[in-house]
Amino acid sequence: MTDERARAEELFSEAAAMPTGMPRHEALERAARTADSCGHDKLAATCRIALIDSCYWLNRYDLILTPIAWCRAAEQRDASVFSDHEAHSLNWAHKWVPVGLRRDPRFSLAQIESVLDDLEARYRRLGLSLQPVHGQRVLTAAHIGDFASADEHFARFLATERDDMSDCAGCVLEEQVDHLVARGRYEEALRHAEPALAGTFTCSMQPQGVLTALLPALTALDEVERARDAHLSAYRRSREQAGHGYVGPHLEFCALTGNVPRGMELLRQHLDQVHHATSPIGTMNFAASAALLLGRLDAPHNVQLAVPKPGGGTANVTAHQLGTLLRVSALTIAADFDRRNGTTRQSDRVQSILDAEDTVPVPLAVPNAMPPREPEPVTADPVELARQAHQAYENNDFLTGFQLLRSLPADLDPLLPADLAARLAARRIMVFDSYTPSPTVLRDLEAAIQRLRAVGDEDQAVRFQARLGLLTAELGDLDAGLEIATRALADVDALAPATGRILVRLILCELLDLRHEYAEAGALLAEATRLAEETEPTWVPSVLVEAAEHEGRQRNLDAADEVLARMLAMPDLQSGQRFEGLRIRAWVAELRGDVGMALATAADVVEYAKRFPGPWQADMLLYRAALLDRSGHAGQHLAELAETVAVCRAEGTAGDTARACFLLSSGYLARNRLVEAAEALEEAVRLLPPEESDHKPPVWYRLATVCAELGEHAEAKRLFTTMLDMVADAPLPTRALVWSGLGAANYALSDSDQAEDCHRRSAELWEQAGLPVEACQAWVKAAAVLADTRTDAAFVAIERAMAQIPADNDELADRLTAEVLELRAYTHAQAGQHAESLADNTHAVSLVSKLDEPDWQVFLMVRAARAHVALGAPESAERLARESVELLSEDTPRSIVARVLDVLTRALDAQGSTVHQDTTARALTARLRG
Repeated sequence: MTDERARAEELFSEAAAMPTGMPRHEALERAARTADSCGHDKLAATCRIALIDSCYWLNRYDLILTPIAWCRAAEQRDASVFSDHEAHSLNWAHKWVPVGLRRDPRFSLAQIESVLDDLEARYRRLGLSLQPVHGQRVLTAAHIGDFASADEHFARFLATERDDMSDCAGCVLEEQVDHLVARGRYEEALRHAEPALAGTFTCSMQPQGVLTALLPALTALDEVERARDAHLSAYRRSREQAGHGYVGPHLEFCALTGNVPRGMELLRQHLDQVHHATSPIGTMNFAASAALLLGRLDAPHNVQLAVPKPGGGTANVTAHQLGTLLRVSALTIAADFDRRNGTTRQSDRVQSILDAEDTVPVPLAVPNAMPPREPEPVTADPVELARQAHQAYENNDFLTGFQLLRSLPADLDPLLPADLAARLAARRIMVFDSYTPSPTVLRDLEAAIQRLRAVGDEDQAVRFQARLGLLTAELGDLDAGLEIATRALADVDALAPATGRILVRLILCELLDLRHEYAEAGALLAEATRLAEETEPTWVPSVLVEAAEHEGRQRNLDAADEVLARMLAMPDLQSGQRFEGLRIRAWVAELRGDVGMALATAADVVEYAKRFPGPWQADMLLYRAALLDRSGHAGQHLAELAETVAVCRAEGTAGDTARACFLLSSGYLARNRLVEAAEALEEAVRLLPPEESDHKPPVWYRLATVCAELGEHAEAKRLFTTMLDMVADAPLPTRALVWSGLGAANYALSDSDQAEDCHRRSAELWEQAGLPVEACQAWVKAAAVLADTRTDAAFVAIERAMAQIPADNDELADRLTAEVLELRAYTHAQAGQHAESLADNTHAVSLVSKLDEPDWQVFLMVRAARAHVALGAPESAERLARESVELLSEDTPRSIVARVLDVLTRALDAQGSTVHQDTTARALTARLRG
């Protein structure tokens, strides 16, 4: 029997150590059965309380009846099998029984009323508050549509005093707000919630529950910014709590506020709820919310979704198919509830969700794509439009050419003359594919060049050959690109048309500039200028743009400005030529360091480009956004950064949008809007294409640090851990930063051993990189992790830190030395070495006194005073405390004032003095109370 009891205890310990989930629940059930079989009554009771708690975290209230019944029978036999804590837990868990019955239509209304009566009788017998009982009666009455009864119980709910059986203040508030919103009392709901939202919540379900409940009220009251903040903050906190029913209201919010794309992203993350919700009411509510969202899609037949199936695997369905399934499911389950309840409340409620009308639009942290401009009706013959598109590009008016090319039907080629069809095929590759050059694009362009030669258009073939050289260089092979373009030059000079000879020379000029072969480039530019002036005057502005770039690449900025001024003053410029001239003017201003001029010109280009939608809009907006970020102005231009994301979604690539989101996060961070910064960065992570791996580390690193600041330490750890492989070949400082971030995340998660290892790795990398200041600070972090538990190891790390302090900068050396001494003093104190602690603190105080940082100085003086108290010298402690008071200012943090009062009180107590009669102590106390 002893062995069986030991086995039962072992099974329980193993189960208790498992993470939340059905495997843990089943392991607890096995432990309970084993405890029953060997008569281990106390362990059996403990197992049942753990099972009840497991039901809560699984949100499986349907499983709670069996352990509750066992516990009630055990109470009748021998209540002493429950500890005081377990008895409290059992009383608490009785509130969950009506919840489980209400959420499942298989239980009758009479059964629900019976358990509510039983709950009330139990709480009355034990002298507990009936507030939870009234709360459950509100929910039951509202569930069946008896709002008169719900209002009556709600009044009692508000009036009844709380006690330790009441839900936490936040969850009680959520229930109350939910009732007020359901009754349409929106302003009252908001007033009711505001005081609590200004405070601090201690429950893992709050404040996201209250904020989610408030969403309909905030949109109904046109509280746009508060609705945005509530949605973003609440969803981030609740996205791992889908089983508790918080996801559905956010899907509804997105569907009704003009945020369907975001809603679809959220839905994709929670498609398991289609078949794996934890209760019938959860399945019904999710189905209704998701069906509403799917019904807002413009083309649901074209959207594919992978839905986890009940027996495993996934089913690939269209959004239309899933929406139909969910709509039927929601209404069917609602009908089941209504049959149970004898009312139509649930069917009416589900139908109201499905039929809900849009509310006020709510722009979120990451904007949707800018709506496309309505195209002008095309009345001309498509073949003629094709000719016009080709001619626009011939005239170097790419803005007009793009609009025409984009308006052409995709299947127009068979209707065109062979030469025009070949020209447009090559042009489409350059226009629509070359913004993200790849080997596939190069192969496609080579094939298009061969097609041009096949129809006898050698002039166009050579021009596109030069462009092929430019794309090859953009892919990283400058030498091959130059070789291709040089061959094109030899070929084009054998042909008559001057346009091709000008174009190829301009392309070669750019490539030679990249090789810093400026003289050869300048000679080609001179030839292009002569050809344009003599034979193709419409190309002169384009040649001047390249001339300005040529000067700019050599940092001949005055010359570049002169060329641009001449070019922009020319009459009859093509739209594309003016755009290019303004773009280069902004670039030259940035090279000059004239940020104001660069930003103003960039704004002009952006405004001008709005008349001609296309990928260059995204390019210019990204340029302006990057300029705002580099110049430290991102925080003042959030609207422009948001516009950049919206335009990139519409006109740019996925990589463009990812970069725009990263830049938008800079603006949010400058305004300390961390949640929105995290949202923008998560979108950047989602959108960054695999081929743009170089852009990943800064995005991931920033997201990880923001998550850490938000207290999302587990997510920060995941991101930093993933980054270790990402930066394996990166420069040493980059790797050191990632290890440092991972160390901080581990420390926040109470994994001190891993935290110390990470900070040590970071410190060693900083040392290898020859950066002693950063190495010193990293060793300090490693020592700080060790100071409370492994003082010997901490002292070793502190000595490593001390060895890194540079000797060539007195002020920096003093600051770093003071930081290290402060930590070493603390470590001595933890080791019980108070004399050594006092010596280091005193030395640190003398150094900090020269740095004009009074708050830090006071902090160290308090530490020294505590050491005096520990050494039995309270008079010295009192003296230091009073001296520190002289350094306090109006801006001194309350925490430091409290520390001064604390050590002064200790010193006076140690001397037998009366603290409340001490003038200084009374003044400090009054300051803290004020």
